[in-house]
Amino acid sequence: MAHLKWPLVGVIVPCLLIGSIGYGTHYNIIREKSTTVQIIYEICLSYLWICYVLAIVTPPGSPPKNFTPEEGQWKRYCHKCDNYKPPRAHHCKQCGKCVLKMDHHCPWTYNCVGHNNMIEFMKFLGMIMFMTTWCGWELGCKALDFYHDRNLPSYLINKWQLVSVIVFFPLDIFVFISIFLLWFRCVSNWIFKGMTQIEVWEWERIDSQFYTNRLWLQIRKNYQDLYGKQLPKLTSCNLPTRYYEERMEEEGEEEGEEDRLVDEQFEMDDLRDSNQDNDTYDESVVPEEFTIDDIIFPYDLGIFSNIYSWFNNPFLWLLPVKPPGTGVKFEVTEFYELDQLSLPWPPDGGNSFPPDEEVDVNSFSGQDLRNITKLRKKLDPRSRTSRNDWVNDYGENIGDFGVDIDTETYSL
Repeated sequence: MAHLKWPLVGVIVPCLLIGSIGYGTHYNIIREKSTTVQIIYEICLSYLWICYVLAIVTPPGSPPKNFTPEEGQWKRYCHKCDNYKPPRAHHCKQCGKCVLKMDHHCPWTYNCVGHNNMIEFMKFLGMIMFMTTWCGWELGCKALDFYHDRNLPSYLINKWQLVSVIVFFPLDIFVFISIFLLWFRCVSNWIFKGMTQIEVWEWERIDSQFYTNRLWLQIRKNYQDLYGKQLPKLTSCNLPTRYYEERMEEEGEEEGEEDRLVDEQFEMDDLRDSNQDNDTYDESVVPEEFTIDDIIFPYDLGIFSNIYSWFNNPFLWLLPVKPPGTGVKFEVTEFYELDQLSLPWPPDGGNSFPPDEEVDVNSFSGQDLRNITKLRKKLDPRSRTSRNDWVNDYGENIGDFGVDIDTETYSL
């Protein structure tokens, strides 16, 4: 996410682009169309301006005064707002306030995208894509006309139309592609994952550091602080399959294994069941049979429920509506009760342990060397960085989303 030295530039640039492409295309190209088409075009362009203004002026929502976290939630006190932050809320360093269900700070609207204005933000992006598609179509058709008339003498060519096509057509394509990528990134995360951009960043960080001692020392400490006992032995949903496949590969046995595998599967199931209520066991800090896919994100309700929870009723999108709920308390997925960690998100909140030492490749077992995904994550230098310094594949740290790192404190 971009941050500008002069914030007002982030509003001036979109205004110049909307005005130049929108009105320039109308004056030089669309004015040849019928009056009805021109009126419809101006109505749509005016609605785009309205959506942009609403995206700028609609507040994203802030926590209520004297908010108190519920039992089992992170106690995240913001010393700048002198208040606790609800789940999914963060303090924005640009806006200078805590934002409910903060997604990111958008420099182009000079505003945070949060619980109360996500619909306005998406309507703004949708109208930009609609209008750039319309303008691009008209400019592309005119460019095709110029190509067909390329052998005409120059005095028969409308110079202003030619300049408009040369200037506005590539600019229009650039704006459409840029906005489409942003729109697709937001929508895909919101609808298919139920996550804000910050929560996606957290998930990617945990995935990157999944096999580090520091991550699991913190998770075990958080579980101990919350429940007063050690973290139970963690198992993977596909433990029997992967377990026996690795065993067969290591032992080189290809035939006559069916009876033994059935017996061992029952033994592993009994062992897993016996450890559910066992507070002490012999296990390394990093669980051997547990993956990132076994962690259940609490706010992913499914595609259709996500659409409603983020955007309300689709038939009301043309009106100034807000998402359902208060932005303070959120519905959790019915599968969350199956989450073995049973910790608030993110499960490693606190980050009180130092980074792991540099990885020694010679210490890897044969099984580690065969697991390319696990090996890549262990060798990734980001696995040894702190939460505040970790960057995703786009080079973004948590501060790039507008989060004030100094206010990110966690306690149970």
